Amino acid sequence: MISHIFSTKHLFIMVAALIAGICWTPYTLLSCLALLVSLCVLHKEESFIFLCSIILCFFFFGITRYYQNREVYFSDTNLLNKNCNITATVKEILPRLDDQEQICILLQISSIQTKDTEKHCNKSIYLFLPFYSKLWIKPYQKIIIKNIILKHPQSNSYQEYLIRANIWATAHQKRLSYTTISKPTLLRQQITILCELPLKITDRAVSELTHTLYLSIFCGKKIKSETTTKMKRLFQYWGISHHLARSGLHLILLIGLLTLLFSCIPFSARRKQIIIVGMLFVYYSITYSSIAFVRAFGMYLLYFTCKQMSLPSKPIHILLTTALFILIINPHHLFFLDFQLSFIATLLILWFCSSTQKS
Repeated sequence: MISHIFSTKHLFIMVAALIAGICWTPYTLLSCLALLVSLCVLHKEESFIFLCSIILCFFFFGITRYYQNREVYFSDTNLLNKNCNITATVKEILPRLDDQEQICILLQISSIQTKDTEKHCNKSIYLFLPFYSKLWIKPYQKIIIKNIILKHPQSNSYQEYLIRANIWATAHQKRLSYTTISKPTLLRQQITILCELPLKITDRAVSELTHTLYLSIFCGKKIKSETTTKMKRLFQYWGISHHLARSGLHLILLIGLLTLLFSCIPFSARRKQIIIVGMLFVYYSITYSSIAFVRAFGMYLLYFTCKQMSLPSKPIHILLTTALFILIINPHHLFFLDFQLSFIATLLILWFCSSTQKS
């Protein structure tokens, strides 16, 4: 593991170098300053040249990943703002927050045909429909949509959000007119039913307030209604609004409940941990994740891996390693407040706990 080879200071500098590389284009001066400070901190290290090489690798890798993300988004712009036909697979029909919200469909495009050319590609788009539209399509259904116009939004902040979500373009249609090429297989249909189960399991069994809390905390789905508005005001009054957002705390509570449940079963501790990790993977895949939840899930997986391999693990090392993995996969997370607050708050908590234990 990375944390087993390098010290806490080394991991901090690696994360700083990766962040400096990601920030090179929007904040060049700040990026250069962060890289210079990182190299100065290491000047007394015995393996200075080796560590400098690693730092520079992370720096240039951050630059590369940032440009790769933007290159994907701004590619094939000649196909935008034109009347075209697309062949796509329905990946997801995103739930509406209330009855007046637009319907949003996530489509995976395999080909785009304009009047002049036909382009085979692999791009994701958001298709928005009026809230009153009736949908008969299902996830993983392959369709052809004619006379659609794909666009990039004018708002820079919305563009940054789409880059983060790996969405290439958006489209707005008054109605969905399509031709089905192939329907989802029986296995895909069963997977879809399983993914929708957490959203429907309490629909009629409990009160509206309990159902709203369940969807918000356990499933990560936000709801707009009169009940949720009153509930949010009450949580804001007591200063506990953060409990409504699914975070690492809810994952830890779930792990604690599963551990307590499995303590009554005569299994070895290793098998119990493997089963818990498997259940967490299922839970992660069938609910709506947030960056705080991804952070907690990644930290637990790293902790589980270290424990199974009998490697020493420190919470701060695991946090920094998780940050490296998340930023390497998608560097645009860095520019959003949820990522910044989640990691900074967790880092401060871990630092305070370690300082308290030493004293």
